[in-house]
Amino acid sequence: MSVIKQTLEENYIFFIRELARIGEEIKKLPIGNISLKKIGKSSYFYHQWRKGNKVKSVSLGSKSPSNLIEGIKRRKLLENQRKDILAEISIIDKAIDTFNVTAEEIIKIFSLNKIRFALIGSYCLPVLKDNIKLNLPTVKTQDIDFLVNTPYKGGKKDIESLLKPLGFSIGFYHDGSTYFTNGIFKVEFLTFKKGKGTDRAIYIEPLKIKATPLRFLQLLCDDQVEIKKEGYTYRIPNPWVFAYHKILISKRREKKDKREKDILQTNAILREVFKRSDLKSKAFSYLDALPLGWKKIIKKHISAYFPGILPKF
Repeated sequence: MSVIKQTLEENYIFFIRELARIGEEIKKLPIGNISLKKIGKSSYFYHQWRKGNKVKSVSLGSKSPSNLIEGIKRRKLLENQRKDILAEISIIDKAIDTFNVTAEEIIKIFSLNKIRFALIGSYCLPVLKDNIKLNLPTVKTQDIDFLVNTPYKGGKKDIESLLKPLGFSIGFYHDGSTYFTNGIFKVEFLTFKKGKGTDRAIYIEPLKIKATPLRFLQLLCDDQVEIKKEGYTYRIPNPWVFAYHKILISKRREKKDKREKDILQTNAILREVFKRSDLKSKAFSYLDALPLGWKKIIKKHISAYFPGILPKF
């Protein structure tokens, strides 16, 4: 990594943390302003602020509210600092891939806190491209998906406390599952649905989160590759496993655009896997070990898009 890029990334993370810190302090400070009105020979202080289209006003009496005045001044100072930081982030954003930086920072934090997870979803594509040298398209997405096994066996840490310094706040889907967002990126946690399973979110007490259970995710636990970075490691599915999973879920997609996206990603990965004999043999060996129903669906897809490449099982 060049010194310039490393410096930009470090500054980006610093500014993101500063935004989070400033945001937390602003929440505790008073809004609006203090006005002074003369009534006869006496002067009175009023605290005024806007709420929607209306201006609220509260009389504070004749004594100067020094603490309130200082609090409002501090809030305005921080709000100006926040504008300056957002301007700096905008400049950095044009120079580096801030999605990659954000994702890597989250992954690093999880790894250093011994959180057991696998990175899944579209962000796996640039990781496969960089680490396994597959010629894959760069995918821009705002979702960062993590697979967590249940029962969970790993470090015990409140995920919210880990992501808060990066400017992420917690949110909940209608099923009660947890996600975190900083207004740009979204971090989600998934786990696999067992048997008939349940559509309800599954509470993972050591992490203080609720993960969304989905079908076929157990595939992504089977055959993983370890990605080693300086000072930390994490795991992702092997490329053929990722592709097979995409084939299975694409058949259940209700939205055409998502189904087409799954197929494009799948074929891009398989095209690269089939070019390399070592990867191709591993991919077919893994395919042969899958349940018969899954195997039929995957083989049908491969035959349609890569005719003649399947061996005789």
